[in-house]
Amino acid sequence: MTISKILLPHDGTEMSDRAADKAKEFAKAFNSELLVLHVIEDVPIPPSLVLGNDQVWIARTRRSISRKLEEAWMKMAQEKIIKGLAKENIRGTPKVIIGNNIRSTSDQILKFANDNQIDMVIMGSKRLRKGISKFKALGSVSRNISERATCLVLIVH
Repeated sequence: MTISKILLPHDGTEMSDRAADKAKEFAKAFNSELLVLHVIEDVPIPPSLVLGNDQVWIARTRRSISRKLEEAWMKMAQEKIIKGLAKENIRGTPKVIIGNNIRSTSDQILKFANDNQIDMVIMGSKRLRKGISKFKALGSVSRNISERATCLVLIVH
């Protein structure tokens, strides 16, 4: 089996950092490229900021906020993840998807994985809950991806 591209969806949490450590191990072992993906949800504009119903202004404001979020993520990913990968001779590339309210985060990650011929997804997940609250985890992004991906998926707890 060959694993040439690994996708690491990263949301900035400690669990994503743990998944990054595991992804680094796999990327090194298989000499794979590691794509670090961050999905920025659709940027809502609070009603208090909207003066009237100027759709052009609202769209421009959303794009501006999205660009700032994307720039901040790319800077953090470069400094925190990509530089560390380079020190270990692992090819790493940060990627960002600006979300939309049509697709869920998991749908966007799955589409990215399919479009980029990803061989393996490694991602973090919160620890499963106990008892009845365990069912709340069924809708989580990691669970959704593990059930629908067409490639290997490793979920790090």
